[in-house]
Formats: sequence, C-alpha cells, structure tokens
Amino acid sequence: MTKDGKPGIEWWLSLLGDQDPAVRKKAARALGEMRNPLALGHLVTALQDTDESVRAYAVTALGALKGPDTTGPLIYALSDPDEEVRKCAALALGSMDGKHALRPLAGAIKDTNAEVRNLAVIALGKMKAPGTLKPLIAALADPNENVRVSAAGALSLMKTARASSPLAAALKDSSAQVRKTAIAGLIRIGAASNPALIKALKAGEGNIRYLAAGALGIVGDQRAVEPLIEALGDENLTVRFAAAEALGLIGDARAVEPLIAALADKNDLVRIAVVVALGQLRDPKAVEPLTAALNDKDAHVRTFVVVALKTITGKDL
Repeated sequence: MTKDGKPGIEWWLSLLGDQDPAVRKKAARALGEMRNPLALGHLVTALQDTDESVRAYAVTALGALKGPDTTGPLIYALSDPDEEVRKCAALALGSMDGKHALRPLAGAIKDTNAEVRNLAVIALGKMKAPGTLKPLIAALADPNENVRVSAAGALSLMKTARASSPLAAALKDSSAQVRKTAIAGLIRIGAASNPALIKALKAGEGNIRYLAAGALGIVGDQRAVEPLIEALGDENLTVRFAAAEALGLIGDARAVEPLIAALADKNDLVRIAVVVALGQLRDPKAVEPLTAALNDKDAHVRTFVVVALKTITGKDL
C-alpha cells in the first residue's frame, strides 16, 4: 500500500497474473496510470495475454511510459490479431518520438481496419521525417475519407515542395473535406507549391481551377500573375472571380490593364471582384475606367466602384 492508502505497484503487478481477465485488465490500466518504469517487463509480458482487452490496456500503459524500451513492444503490438490492440499501438506510437517505428507504421497504413490506418497516418505525420513522404502520399488514395484527410493534413505539416504535386492531385478528391485540407496544405507550403498550383489552374476541372486560383492569391507569389491574368478569361465564373481576387491580393502592376478589360465581364460578382482588385492595386490608370463603371447596370458593382475610386484618389465622390 502507498502512504495515502492506495494499492502500490507490487499489488497491481501481482494482479496481472490473476485468472480473471477483468482483474488483469484493471491492473494493466492502473499500471498505465502510475507510469512506473518498474512495470515495463510485466506489461510486455501482458502483450501475450489471451484476452484482447488486457493486451489493449497493456499497450496503452506502455505508451504512457514513453521510454525508449517501450517502442519495440509497441511495434510488436501493431501486428496483433485484434484490431483494438493495433489501434492502441498506433495511437501510442504516435505520441512518441520514435522514428525507428517509421517502417512498421508505414506498413500499418495497409491495415484492414480503417481506424488503424488513420492512426498510423497521424503518427507518421507527427514524425515529419523524409521517409514518411512515400507512405503518406500512398494514403491519399485510401478508400476511407478520414484516412485521406489525415494524409493530406500530415503532408501539409511537412512543408516540402515534394508534397505539392500529391496535394494538388488531391484537389480532385470526391470528399470536400479532403479538398479543403489539401488546399490548406498547399497554402501552408507556400511559394514552393506555386508550380503545382499553376498546373492545377491551367489543367484542372472548374472547381479545382477555382481552388488553385484562390490559393495562389493567398500564397502571393508573383510567378502566378500571368497564369491568373489568363484565368480572367476562364469559362467558369468562379474561376474568373477567384483570379481577380488573387490578382488584387498579389498586387502586381501587370494585372492593371487585364483587370480594366475585365470590368466588362458579363457576371456581376466577377465585376465586383475586379473592381475590388483595382482598388487594391491603387493604379491611377484605373480611375477613368472605374469612373465609367459608375454607370454599371448592377447597383452592388456601383457601390464597390465608389469605394475603389476613393481608395485610389483619396477623394469622396
């Protein structure tokens, strides 16, 4: 017994050998909460328990110890016949800094259980090691949506240009959440993602072109200016809208003349985005065409024109 009257580690260790699996499970759980390294050998032995719930609690307890000697047993548990045990092992390895678990975790992304695969992907993402790139890219093709979302998120954390093309390809995913995570990852990577985003802007489907244009504006790399100018003539109005917004955010003077021409766009929302972009660019050359746009057929466009002109000239109309 401890000083506060609670059972000590010796008591719980002895119960790991009890005939009742419920007692053994309770003992494994208690040892995990105690986080005493003296329990290591006994918990490793418990990985051979005939009851899967006892093995699962033993795995969780080993994960709580977080010592270098626990990684090997946890890797062993990744191949347990019970999926709950494998889940616990993947989760435990994900909370540790054990890069030598990379290969077993990479193998676990092929597990028959989707949650095991998801936890393995999350664990690989936390490592941020070059060797995780290939298995994470492979996980983008997983049949389970959650796994693909986790893979896209993990790749974005690596902030490497090598993840750009796979993330750009993920913009075609049927899941909106995967697409959202992929575009956020490309933005997080920054200028290094520009080539992949420009390729998506030119060759993707309408929704992909729209996402790529928006991301290019947030990234803000001037290499995107010419492709975005070209996108002002896209057949898809959402792409034209996003391209105008992006050009305003980037702020390159090369966009002024093309944006002035786009004041004639047939869509009201696109014209609003063009007007806002011209206001952001603050080029005096836009004053005359914007003044003419005060006669636009759409009242909302006219309202934004007033704001843009004041931004450029500093004068109220």
